[in-house]
Amino acid sequence: MTRIQEKVKDIVEVRAHKSLRDFTADPADTVAGYFFTDGTSDLMAKWLDKVASVQPDAGVAFALAGYRGVGKSHFLATLGALVSHPELRSRVLDPHVAAGAHRLTRRHYPVTFVRRGLHETLFQEFTEAIEQSLGIDCAQFNGSVPEILKAACQKAGELPLVLLIDTAYERGSRVTRDDGPFLSELAEAGKLLNLFLGVALDDDIAGADGSNLGISRSFAIDYLDQEHLYKVVNTYVFPKHPQVQNALSDVYAYFRSVLPSFRWSEQRFSSLYPLHPVILEVAPFVRLYVHDFALLGFASTAAERILGRPSNSLIGLDEVFDSVEKALRGVPDLEEAFSAYDHLNSEVIGKIPILRRLQAKLILKALLLLSLDGQGTTADEISAAMLIFDEEEPGRAVGIVDDLIAKFAEQLPDDIQILAEDGRETRYGFKVSSKDSLNRALAEAVAQVPATVVPKVLRRLIQERFTDSTLSSGTDERRQDWMDSHVEWRGGHRRGRILVIEDDSENLQPHAASVGLQMDWEVLIDLKNEKGDAFAASPGVARVSWRPDDLRKEETETILKYFALNTHTELREEFSEQLRASLHSHAVRVGKIANRVFLEDGLLTIDGFDYNFTEEARASQTFVDLFSVMLEPMFETRYPEHPAFPRRLSMTEVGALISDLHNTSRQNLPEVQVLARDFALPMGLVGDQDGQLLPLSDEALVAVPAVSEVLQKVSAAPTGETVSLKEIYEYFRHEPRGYVREAQHLLLTALVAQRQIDFVTSKGDRINQRSLDLKIIWDDIVGIAKPTGPSFSAKKLAKWAVIITGDKNIKSLDNEAGLALLRSALEVWHVEWVKSRVLKRFNELPDDVLNARIWSLASRCAKTLGTTAEIIKGALDGGISLEECINRIADTFSDSEEQFERAKSELVVVESFIKGTPTRAQILSYLSGCEVTDADEIEEMREQLYQLVDGSYWNPSDASNRELGYLWIKFQRDFAEYFATRHDAVMRSHSLQASYHEILRSDDWWEFENLSKIEIFDPAPAAEIEGIRRQFAQLDCEFPVRDALQSRPFCKCKFGIARERQWQKLPETFAASLQTALRIYRETLFNEQPRITPHLEKIETDSSDKLAAAAATVMIDVLGKGEEIPRLSVVQLHVLQKAFGIALGRSLRNGAQFSSNEGIGIEVATEHPGEVVSA
Repeated sequence: MTRIQEKVKDIVEVRAHKSLRDFTADPADTVAGYFFTDGTSDLMAKWLDKVASVQPDAGVAFALAGYRGVGKSHFLATLGALVSHPELRSRVLDPHVAAGAHRLTRRHYPVTFVRRGLHETLFQEFTEAIEQSLGIDCAQFNGSVPEILKAACQKAGELPLVLLIDTAYERGSRVTRDDGPFLSELAEAGKLLNLFLGVALDDDIAGADGSNLGISRSFAIDYLDQEHLYKVVNTYVFPKHPQVQNALSDVYAYFRSVLPSFRWSEQRFSSLYPLHPVILEVAPFVRLYVHDFALLGFASTAAERILGRPSNSLIGLDEVFDSVEKALRGVPDLEEAFSAYDHLNSEVIGKIPILRRLQAKLILKALLLLSLDGQGTTADEISAAMLIFDEEEPGRAVGIVDDLIAKFAEQLPDDIQILAEDGRETRYGFKVSSKDSLNRALAEAVAQVPATVVPKVLRRLIQERFTDSTLSSGTDERRQDWMDSHVEWRGGHRRGRILVIEDDSENLQPHAASVGLQMDWEVLIDLKNEKGDAFAASPGVARVSWRPDDLRKEETETILKYFALNTHTELREEFSEQLRASLHSHAVRVGKIANRVFLEDGLLTIDGFDYNFTEEARASQTFVDLFSVMLEPMFETRYPEHPAFPRRLSMTEVGALISDLHNTSRQNLPEVQVLARDFALPMGLVGDQDGQLLPLSDEALVAVPAVSEVLQKVSAAPTGETVSLKEIYEYFRHEPRGYVREAQHLLLTALVAQRQIDFVTSKGDRINQRSLDLKIIWDDIVGIAKPTGPSFSAKKLAKWAVIITGDKNIKSLDNEAGLALLRSALEVWHVEWVKSRVLKRFNELPDDVLNARIWSLASRCAKTLGTTAEIIKGALDGGISLEECINRIADTFSDSEEQFERAKSELVVVESFIKGTPTRAQILSYLSGCEVTDADEIEEMREQLYQLVDGSYWNPSDASNRELGYLWIKFQRDFAEYFATRHDAVMRSHSLQASYHEILRSDDWWEFENLSKIEIFDPAPAAEIEGIRRQFAQLDCEFPVRDALQSRPFCKCKFGIARERQWQKLPETFAASLQTALRIYRETLFNEQPRITPHLEKIETDSSDKLAAAAATVMIDVLGKGEEIPRLSVVQLHVLQKAFGIALGRSLRNGAQFSSNEGIGIEVATEHPGEVVSA
């Protein structure tokens, strides 16, 4: 194998993961620690949307199912944190979830967490949570759940109450009771109130059968698949270095070559690397017994230890065993298993040759962990799980495992079970206490279960596996054998239908997909004993058959056991505690069975060819994702000419393009350009013009094949007749184009915008290019037809030519001379229009500087003069004749010269607004930071400026812009002089600086500076004084304030007009703060006297320095009498520093440790006599 000697760290980056035990303790940590994948992002957005849409009399109930350890509790707690803490919503980085959170009201939603497992009944836990969170005495309602919920919702106020129920993390053991009926009662009562109910389904209530059947009827159940953990690990815990992806493939190929039973796919192996894939399968069963086992935290920690190992090193089951062994040994059900484990470890493994002993210990650990599901394991599975192999002879390793387990069974036959059946590999396992009787009872119960339940269970597994499934499960009262769905292909939304057929199914022909339903595909899931299509597909619909693989004997048996465990109340009553673990293990196994039958070994038959499901398809969480992958080849073959959109084209995008792309005032906006690039460009409806994507000219548009075909149909229609829209839909739906309805609408509106066709409504009304800015109701449109419009006389056209160009020399358009004059005049008009860039400059303005009036004026100018400019450009480019150009312009203004003159006037107003925008922005920005003065003239000018800004904003004109500019120059000049004069009087004051330096030379300052270094004193006074010193440091400001005031109304320093008096009193403030600090320090000395005196006494008796001993004596005497402490000497200060250093184990705030020598050496600063410099 190549690259086998590369290290793990060369392939993967290991990121630290903080494991949270209590997800409700710190909401910020809960949100920050939740990693969103595609599946959980959609799920969280969906739940947030439901919270936002709850109405006072229309509550909702949602439940989240999934294996233990998959993240249900963290999901529920994250939901609670986001709805109850608005400030946390901005921290969510996932855009889908952030958009869902944005729909919530910007308020704190009331959230109540109910923690299961802390009391005997869920009712007790529910009422306790209500009382604690809302302060309601639930005893007054005599156990009435609806009344309690009603009172809780009323107490919550206008916002919906969010009630979240989850198993308590601090519970002592697994919850062993049937809470399904009570949860259903809560859900049904809550649906009549302003309530959102969310529940995490643990294994004791996860089964939607038997006593818990009501849950599936009362709750909308979402399934959190273990698949998302693969994505979390791959993306957030173990991201891979992309440049060494081939090395990872080599590692996988190596394991497959030496371990034939290494059954995991390369995709899953790569996602989890360096975590062995078996750990993700075992983790749920470990969580059954050790409920605080955190998979991600374990993986992150374990990976740190193997980074330096060769790349074919994995985190194995033995490391899981070592991390949870202590906790597992404390589980009563596992006492006998661990007793057997210890015996085998000492009596069997201890006698094995030392070279093979480690391997034997690995096998024993794996055997115990893989026995936790109650089903046991095989030698092949142990070999693959523990990476036990022989490169020279791969099959030999399995024999070693078999032989060793045989020795285990021979040593302890009553503790090691061996399950050998014909046609199946022998399974081994530790006998877990109390399970033998359950297995016997389960075998008896299975004998009474009819085989007809198997397809019902499979249907339910389909429903749980695919979150968008609306097919009925086997336990639903109302049977639903079909559902609508869609696939995303080339950005198109292709509708279809999924049907399930069983031996007892009704005739599904009436529910089949059809062209009339805008569907062109259907999938038939065949669960019949005899496979084969039951009815023919409708014309124009592609039939795809999904044929699950046949169930094996042991798989059928497992499904029957799973059904019995869920439905037989006798088993629940007799084996309450043991049943939970068995139910969970069977749930895992039937999940794997369904995955194998439907996805791993199931087949899709498309056009007579069988297809296996791809790895990407198998990982899908929805039918939409599954069939978007698997049906792609079929659509690629049938519709090769369908445009490839980079993202989904919906009617929202179509509507935006219709209203904005053909509007000259909006077509240059960034968001419109993005839509044009993603959707109009792939269809060939726009072209690049000066870096912008703009609609094609008439000549270029009709050259597009699809456009040409539409126009041919319109031209072929009899005069005055319309072409049915259904005919157009049907034509473009067929091969090789297969246009989705949205793409067809985009094509047709482009033709309407260019005056090539008109839409015709059911009432016979026409929709032309002038109506495209209005919302189009497509259901009202029945056809398309040739455009109709006024055709003006030659005399009127000549008149309009003069109106447009202003050239009175144009007398007629009937001769070449007149047309030449018109062309020249139009060229001049168009050059001036392009040069002025009025509409483009308007579009470049930010939205927050616009008002409704000016926006309306600009929009009208775009529709009139903007359209005029486009028409003139088309004529100058040769796309249309000059006569047609004038005709269209006259039609644009409804043959009204008054409208034309009004449009020109409105354009002048818009341009004045644009010119005044920078000045208004500069003035408002300056005034927002401009302090109030005591100069009346300046304040009067300020008020006038505000008035003129408003006038220029609402009624713009060149005159108002000029008046505003003159006053602005005068105000700025006068304010700058006023501010600079007061600034210089303070910030360049010599007297303030002299007062400051005088305080720094005082004895008080010297004493404070030395005392403040001792860590025992409160740092707040020193921090306050340091802040004052920083203010003093700004004195003698040399910044050119007058120059700076031309662009901003303040100086670089901290001076402000409002604080001028504070700056002048700064020396007094400094002196007062200094005295306060010294007083606080002396109070601290008295308060710490009992603590410090013993250390002073030690210095007094033990020090060889007489000055230090004498100073200690004085300090002991002063502190003991409680008298006022006089000013401290150099030696006294140093003695205090040493005493406090001994007491605290450290000394000065800079971290320096005091010497332990007896003598105290004193060094005095030469610049400041009396100051202690060092010991």
